[in-house]
Amino acid sequence: MSLKLIDELNISVDRKLLILLNIWSVVLFLMLTVSGLFISSGGSISITFSGLFIFFIILVITSCLHECIHGIFFKIFAPRTKVQYGFKSGLLYAANPGMRYTKQQFTMITIMPFVVITFLICLSLIFPIHRMPIYMLFVIHTSGCVGDFYYCYKLWRNNNRSILIEDTAEGIKIYEELKANDTIEK
Repeated sequence: MSLKLIDELNISVDRKLLILLNIWSVVLFLMLTVSGLFISSGGSISITFSGLFIFFIILVITSCLHECIHGIFFKIFAPRTKVQYGFKSGLLYAANPGMRYTKQQFTMITIMPFVVITFLICLSLIFPIHRMPIYMLFVIHTSGCVGDFYYCYKLWRNNNRSILIEDTAEGIKIYEELKANDTIEK
């Protein structure tokens, strides 16, 4: 079996893509925030410096947890490989360069931080706490997942193809698996 590179997405290098994803992220953030304001009970919100500081710390921890979840799923599907963690172009990342995953595996790797953290945020609502900061954590995390959602879109757009995905520190490479009688176009 041979592979043909059919797409390469380098979010940290491709400025146009980064700007587009940031625009989508802001739009999603605004839509969810406005929705939350309409749904909220209309109670007053007080913002303090210590409250903002604690919220920022929780946001940083959530971002680190997000990348750790990616790393856990990289290891689930390739236990003998070494996951790399880093910070590039203002983004935290987890990567497993050189390892290729199936579409289903990479979808799990990509989407599970959103699923797990959203579940934990929903679970936290059973405690008697102020809900608006928790909702805003959900909004910020969800809008921060736009890159992951975009990867899933790109993977499943190739629905009729047998593809493998390689994660890199810059983004992903998508390969098509060629059968023995297929030829590689140059």
